[in-house]
Amino acid sequence: MKTLGILLSTAGLAGGGVIALATSAQAAPAATCSGATSISSASILRDHRPPSWGSVRLVRDSCSQYWAEITMNPRLTTNQKANAYLVQYGGANAGRSLSCDSSGGNGAVTAGQRTCRTPKVKSTDGGVTFVAIAREFHNYGSGYKEISENATGRTR
Repeated sequence: MKTLGILLSTAGLAGGGVIALATSAQAAPAATCSGATSISSASILRDHRPPSWGSVRLVRDSCSQYWAEITMNPRLTTNQKANAYLVQYGGANAGRSLSCDSSGGNGAVTAGQRTCRTPKVKSTDGGVTFVAIAREFHNYGSGYKEISENATGRTR
C-alpha cells in the first residue's frame, strides 16, 4: 500500500511537470516576435477637419506579422464606439478585412476605453500590402452610425 502511494504521488508530480512544460512551450513563440514598429499612421478626423480624435496605425513586428491599432483620445463615452480594420491587398487572401472584433482581436473600443487591435496576419510575400482603417460610430438613438473614418497609406 505504501509503495502504491509513492507511485501515485510520483506520477502526480511527473504529470504536473509535463503540464508546466507544455504551457512554457506554447508561450515561447509569442515571446520571440519583438520590435513592433508603426509603419504608417493617420489621424482620426470628423468631417476631415481638426481636431484629431485619435489615430490609427499599421504595425509590423520582427516575425512579419501585421495588424491595425486604433487609439482614441479621449476615452469613449456612452453611445460611442470605434473599430480598426486591417485590409490586405495581394496574395492568396487579397481583399481580406479583419477588425478588432475578428477572432484574435481584442474587441472594438467602447465606453471608457481608448484602444483596440486587430488579429495579427503573417506575411513574408513582398507583393502583399496592407492598409489600416479607423471608423468611429455614434448611437443617436436609432443604432450606431459612422461619424468618422480615416486610413493609413497602403504599404508593406
